[in-house]
Amino acid sequence: MINDQRGIEYFKKIAQLHFAVVVVSDYGIQLTDVTKFTDTISLIYRYLAYNTFKSVTIYSALTETNYLSALIGANPTTYSSYENITPLSGDDIVIEIKSNGELNISINYKIDIETLRKDSIIYNFDKQKGVESIYNKTTVSRLEPIPDSDSYFAIQSYKSLELALEDYKTKVAKHSDCPYLQRVWFDSNMLFFRKAPEHILRDSLTHFLKLKLRNAEIRPEQIVDKSHPVDIKVTWALANRLALIEIKWLGKSLKHRNKQFTKKFYPARALSGAKQLADYLDANLIQSPTYATMGYLVVFDARRAGCNKGTVETLNSTDALTFLNQEIVYNPEYHSIRTDFAVPQRYFMTPKYS
Repeated sequence: MINDQRGIEYFKKIAQLHFAVVVVSDYGIQLTDVTKFTDTISLIYRYLAYNTFKSVTIYSALTETNYLSALIGANPTTYSSYENITPLSGDDIVIEIKSNGELNISINYKIDIETLRKDSIIYNFDKQKGVESIYNKTTVSRLEPIPDSDSYFAIQSYKSLELALEDYKTKVAKHSDCPYLQRVWFDSNMLFFRKAPEHILRDSLTHFLKLKLRNAEIRPEQIVDKSHPVDIKVTWALANRLALIEIKWLGKSLKHRNKQFTKKFYPARALSGAKQLADYLDANLIQSPTYATMGYLVVFDARRAGCNKGTVETLNSTDALTFLNQEIVYNPEYHSIRTDFAVPQRYFMTPKYS
């Protein structure tokens, strides 16, 4: 996985060799031109949320007939500051690197690579196929995939976070295997949370992410609008990427045996958390317009069947695991209709059972 600048430089040099083999002799360009081209791709990917697009085509025209303005029959949008490309979104994006370093960009324009490749240096990222390709006049060379990385030119910020969240789900949350989560339960049977478990759940995940993520700052309870803090904010040092993590829990909390439950939360709680996170993302877009941001909803699921506030013994396996595979149905599905909302995470927390 590429998670630091050394990784970027290493794999970028491999890509440069691929480019050199494919395009230098075909187009009569210098190796320095290839280096400049790959350096620019890396710089673009530092700011562009490239993997929210289905396809990214980046090219440098060698003749005026292949200028983007000539291809689309109109003036494309020109960007001098790469920071300003961060908010761009759509299905397909075409980026022309001009000789002065500026970028001409067209969104949702279907470019004809077969025509373009006659007099252009071309790179393409295909998200669906998971392929990065380099074109010359007659052939195409595909970069060999890197494990847990989708590009030779980008630090894997969100990918590294998603892998860490998956590790936390299976290695920590599932069996409450950390000092924080040992303290979150009312008793050792792990049927009910203790009163107000939110900060313990947040601190557990925060601590884990600090250990797992490199070149990232993880901060709990960060303000993103006038009145509400998001539970965890992750900021990467080497890319303009942010992640907002909102935590919710399902189940029941208890302070005293045989007293009323202090809280009872059902799937509707997760749905309200999704709406809350969507609002945070909208607010953050205003506050941090030059940062690409992804939202993650994390739901700690402690629902059990066949128990009440007086239950002191362990449950049978059927009651303990009733909700193990009962996924939450979200409406609306923000993760389907927004490019900045990741698929929600549900961590079923296994109780003791006989």
